[in-house]
Amino acid sequence: MIAGLQFVFAFVLALAPLVFFHELGHFLAAKAFRIGVSVFSLGFGPRLAGFRRGETDYRLSLVPLGGYVRMIGDESDEHRSGAPNEFLSRPRWQRFIVFVAGATFNIVLAFLVMWFYFAWYGKPDTPRYPEVADVAPGSPADVSGVERGDLLIEIAGHDVLDWNSFVHHYNLEIALAPNTVKPVVVEREGRRVPLELSTGLDPRLGIGDPGFRLGREGQPVIGSVEPGGAAEEAGLRAGDRIVAAGGRDAITGTELKLLLQASVGKEVPLVLQRDGETLSLAVRPRPSEDGRTIGIVFRAEATVPVGIGEAALESLRWNVNLSKTLFVVLERLVTAQLSIKTMAGPVGIAQVAREALIAGVDTFLYLLAFFSLQLGILNLMPIPVLDGGHILILTIEGVMRRNLSDAVKERVMQVGLVFLIAFMGVVIFLDVVKML
Repeated sequence: MIAGLQFVFAFVLALAPLVFFHELGHFLAAKAFRIGVSVFSLGFGPRLAGFRRGETDYRLSLVPLGGYVRMIGDESDEHRSGAPNEFLSRPRWQRFIVFVAGATFNIVLAFLVMWFYFAWYGKPDTPRYPEVADVAPGSPADVSGVERGDLLIEIAGHDVLDWNSFVHHYNLEIALAPNTVKPVVVEREGRRVPLELSTGLDPRLGIGDPGFRLGREGQPVIGSVEPGGAAEEAGLRAGDRIVAAGGRDAITGTELKLLLQASVGKEVPLVLQRDGETLSLAVRPRPSEDGRTIGIVFRAEATVPVGIGEAALESLRWNVNLSKTLFVVLERLVTAQLSIKTMAGPVGIAQVAREALIAGVDTFLYLLAFFSLQLGILNLMPIPVLDGGHILILTIEGVMRRNLSDAVKERVMQVGLVFLIAFMGVVIFLDVVKML
């Protein structure tokens, strides 16, 4: 019951700000051009609550899967008088801006969230290259000659010392390129070793999975502690930095995870730093299917503080890299190089949002920016019903120097709606299959 409530709460918490900012963009652009707005709704379907101010009904609707702004004189079957406040009475360039404004606000929101993220939490401190923490026997990585302890130096000719570079090129060249062979360079015992890495395939998600786990050097810091877990019982808290475990000093996050997984049912002594003090505790790992044997989530990596200006640059770099990755995903989906399994619908979003919420505020903010940028870009795709479909029609009308008939536009939108419903149906079905 509690897990189900967390599932729903996390989904709404992740989606509501994105929908609100998207519709706010449309709303403010319409108001700037003195276009009448009859409804500003969060959600679809029957009206649950709200209030009216002026000509606009601000409402909360039943189905929390989006939202809409209804402008006066926008519907093809609506009686239009040609009044200046009607949407279709305005010049095409103004209607273009109104349609673009929603996606623009989502992209701006992604930038602002990550700007705050880097300014508050700092940027990743990456003194060393990603290290191969484990290689599954018989996996593509094992067959390709990757060994535990290797440092991953290059992926397809790209140096990956910088964390943003590593994430971008790993996604681009490995995760989004299943069943292909990519040149990589690893460092082993001080020597650079070139290898041909088979990216493999994760049959559940349809993405590349070479069969190794990567880690970063550095003392692990606890991001969150699950209620009722072994870590909470031992007295561990979020923010604790583990400096030694099991008699091993300067233990890394990867080594600690492996140690805990190998010590289920046994007491493991820990030395940690908390608020400038050094403390000694002991924890007893328990069996766990998800690998969280003591009920903690580590922060992803150590960070260093940055100023406001540098945080803005980091946010811009993060958004640009993610945008490039998204366009590659779309291209490879269209050309059938990627499976539709890589897409996530409402169920997948809710599941990821719940995990991010449990992991901590920083992880949830990261996910919020991730979803906001994707929503902004995807809404600009030239698919009828989406904003990009309306923009495409406006562009065609501008080139033709005349309006398409309401009947033609209505048929185009109906085709787009059927396609979108069918696509979402498949994605939701695959979400459920992956979850089960």
